[in-house]
Amino acid sequence: MGKTHLTRREFLGKTSAGLAMASVVPRAVATTSGNPNALALKGGTPVRTKPFPDWPQTDSLDEANILKALRNHRWCTYDGEFTPRFEKAWAAQIGAQGCVMTPCGTHALHMGLDLVGVGPGDEVVVAPFTYIATIDVILMCYALPVFADTDLRTFQIDPDDVERRITEHTRAILPVHISGAPANMDKILAIAKKHNLPVVEDACQAHTAEWRGKRVGTLGNVGCFSFQETKVLPAGEGGAFVSNDQDLIAKAYMFRDFGWDSKRRSYAIRATKFRQSEFAAAVLLAQLTRLESVCALREKHASCLMEEMRKIPGIFPQENYAESTRQTYLVIVFRYDQTQFHGLPRSKLIEALKAEGIPAGSSYPPLNRGPFIEETLKSRAYRTVFSKERLDRYREQNHCPNNDELCATSVFLDQHLLIGAKTDLDDILEAVAKVQKLAGTL
Repeated sequence: MGKTHLTRREFLGKTSAGLAMASVVPRAVATTSGNPNALALKGGTPVRTKPFPDWPQTDSLDEANILKALRNHRWCTYDGEFTPRFEKAWAAQIGAQGCVMTPCGTHALHMGLDLVGVGPGDEVVVAPFTYIATIDVILMCYALPVFADTDLRTFQIDPDDVERRITEHTRAILPVHISGAPANMDKILAIAKKHNLPVVEDACQAHTAEWRGKRVGTLGNVGCFSFQETKVLPAGEGGAFVSNDQDLIAKAYMFRDFGWDSKRRSYAIRATKFRQSEFAAAVLLAQLTRLESVCALREKHASCLMEEMRKIPGIFPQENYAESTRQTYLVIVFRYDQTQFHGLPRSKLIEALKAEGIPAGSSYPPLNRGPFIEETLKSRAYRTVFSKERLDRYREQNHCPNNDELCATSVFLDQHLLIGAKTDLDDILEAVAKVQKLAGTL
């Protein structure tokens, strides 16, 4: 009897002649009901039915540290054991002169901007392709976020556009090492030096990333990290301010504790309370013992996955600069060409991938066009700080066409998809190729 359908492996071979799958171990077609050559959304057999590994992950050391912190009865930042231990360990890990823990990465960014002098009436040149926290901290300083457009190959802030956006009001540059890949720090630092501007690095997604062999977060004046539970170094919530400037480190310790100067025994600077619980540091010290081994697997799988994804018609994964010597891969980000997917809208593409068993999500919205920007500009505070002419000019110039395109055509795959078996990557590739081939049926 002749074949009535193609195997999944044969299907992939016919989807794209260039899709190299020689290293993939063949698997039998699932025995569940349905057609393996039809999209799951159309009643076909899903590529994958088992879940991917959970994240975050824990072991006995996490539990032991939590119990020790609990039984110490010293749960606050300034009198606990684990917070100073982690601060010292993280500074050593990334090669920074100092580290100050905060309740989250957002607080670290806010602290960084404040301590380099950003305030009312200032402008901060920033990447638009990022999480909203990067922008909110600028607004919390009563400054204007001046968006430089995005490079459509690397998804990073375009350094050439950074230069064009600088004015007499610019007070800092805030690059984001998006998805765990370094921004172009050679050009950004050169621009900052030319204009005598501090650089605050948003490294919240880039814990292990390196630029020319040096950890991101240590290249500018300040680096900021997040330890939220989705990050590669998770603690539920938590953050860190790092710097090689001892004066900034000293002020950061004061800033998180109402401006208290322990040497002078007085409140020395205008500040707030950015202290965090001991429990976050306890978890982080345990997680830190496994960071390199987990990241090595993630990075190996991510590199392989992105190389093979480039062979699928209409798929364009994030590219890295040649000087980017290590990437964290918090997420896999790729653009898709709608014309290669029979005009399939991104929402339907994501729905189709999820139906095939691959949890995918849409990327960031175009933050420079978010309604919160206009609401802020109309607020009493901003109308007090900025003239009407300046706010109108800001509105006129607030355009990032490349970023608009990226936000409309990019898809995220979370990092927990990368920490399992090699065959997990095969399922991802198979699902993307299957949707690309059969998109016209939706």
